[in-house]
Amino acid sequence: MSITKRIGIAAAAGFGLMAMPLALAAQQGGGRGRAATFLDVLQRPKFVTMLVIGFVALTLLLTKKMTNRIKVPVLLLSTFLYGIAANLPIKMFSGFSMHPSPICAAAKAILYGFRTPMMVTMAVILFLTLVGPKLFCGWVCPVGAVQELIAMLADKLGIRRRKWNFRTTNAVRVGFLLLFIFLSGTAILHTVQNGQKVAISSYDYVNAFHGFEIAAQATAFDTIIHFLPFLLTLVFAFKFYRPFCYLVCPIGLLTNLVEQFGLFRVVRKKPGCTDCGVCRDKAPCPALAEILKDAAFRPDCFSCTVCVNDCPSKDLEFGVK
Repeated sequence: MSITKRIGIAAAAGFGLMAMPLALAAQQGGGRGRAATFLDVLQRPKFVTMLVIGFVALTLLLTKKMTNRIKVPVLLLSTFLYGIAANLPIKMFSGFSMHPSPICAAAKAILYGFRTPMMVTMAVILFLTLVGPKLFCGWVCPVGAVQELIAMLADKLGIRRRKWNFRTTNAVRVGFLLLFIFLSGTAILHTVQNGQKVAISSYDYVNAFHGFEIAAQATAFDTIIHFLPFLLTLVFAFKFYRPFCYLVCPIGLLTNLVEQFGLFRVVRKKPGCTDCGVCRDKAPCPALAEILKDAAFRPDCFSCTVCVNDCPSKDLEFGVK
């Protein structure tokens, strides 16, 4: 299948998938008004640019043009737009704040209700994940982008990183989710509003997205709690590939399940493969062993391009599964 047809399939599938949450929003809102509200949020520059960056990344991946010279600017752009821009005193960037963050869009929606911005955030994430290999987590998410840039820097500096054991990291990630459910259900972590206990999301204490929110904090302790998860993510990213994504992020857990059904992914062309193992050794993630086995379920693949670009026989590519 030609690249043009593949991209066309992705676009058609993508718009179809986006129609699903829109229809759901219309039903939940009782009609036309709710759908317009959802669309109004979806059409904000932040979400539009997210979709554009996702499809630009997909096009570059499918056409084998995602080299490091292009990869770095794309990651820097996502970091700037969704992590830094909203903190600048420039009006045009005021709406680019990563709020609600992907974690808040999931966790706080469960606690406080599925408000429209949360629904739109989740719709964009799921849409991009269903179209391509973790297009949101790999190319749009500012926390993911920073971790990817640090991984590239670590490689340049010759810092050897340890490769994750997926069963272990997934167990930790699931453990965080179960802890959130338990603490939320019991309201052990809570605040009091109008004389009633209101549960607080336990993810607030490990949310690296807060590191992009520059704001005056009430106390030194609040400041530490606010920025510590992000700072720890930056430090550990030099030694481990995407530590926040693999160990903490509930969105990473969700998109790992959703990406199994994605239209595009890293695929192996069996006739040309020599089983040299170079791609498996070079890849920073634990997904390659399962990709080479054509396993039905794979660990998180962030479409980092390392395995595809370093394959001597050019047997790996981004294509239809």
